Amino acid sequence: MRNLIGAKRLVPGAFAAGVVLVIGAIAVPLICARDGRNAGNKPAIPASPSSPAVAPSGAISLVQGARTAAGIQVGFPHTTVGAVSAASEYVDAAASTLDPDYAASVMRVAGDPGNTALPSNLATSIGKLRAALQLRPAGPLDPPVTFQTTAQMYQLRNVAADDVLVLLLTDSTFINAQGGTAQTTGVFPVQMRWIAGDWKIGAVGHTDQDYSALVATPDTQAAASHGWLALVGAPGGAS
Repeated sequence: MRNLIGAKRLVPGAFAAGVVLVIGAIAVPLICARDGRNAGNKPAIPASPSSPAVAPSGAISLVQGARTAAGIQVGFPHTTVGAVSAASEYVDAAASTLDPDYAASVMRVAGDPGNTALPSNLATSIGKLRAALQLRPAGPLDPPVTFQTTAQMYQLRNVAADDVLVLLLTDSTFINAQGGTAQTTGVFPVQMRWIAGDWKIGAVGHTDQDYSALVATPDTQAAASHGWLALVGAPGGAS
């Protein structure tokens, strides 16, 4: 995966009901999209996978999608590795933009069409992120302002052939108008579902489970001790 070299690591993210990034002293809800079909009815997520599907037990090499739409890869294989690859691709795109409209367009392609609130929820969250980072509320941002998120490691819960919860350990780096950088680590719980021939995001965050205890610096012994497994970028991909 991409190595974000030279960024100053500030405060680790705290991830509970939703996905939260902490940049300095600012806590920002990034994606708080509850699955409208099952809201309020989800059981607690067990600590280990249980499924007839075959789940990876170590580092995996991400695979590429068969085609692109809205600037992201789609058309991933109907396997657990395909689900993890899709989750990584979608989160990297949706959480690496400060453009609410683009974020919504990503979720319209990557999200479960049955969860119609996903695009607008993500767009609203990106707007809140801009405000928390003291950026103007709308319009393009001048270079070098960027926000980049990269999935580095993964875990699995509730693995089934057509449904799996993918936990992604991410690095996020913010570059401000003066070129200053801040970096933080976070956990994205991503509910992936096989729908109409591709993996889609059913929900991000709001899993009724607190994963904040799993936050660790990627590619360290601490991360391994928390159960994190490595992601290897797809050949020819940008990761």
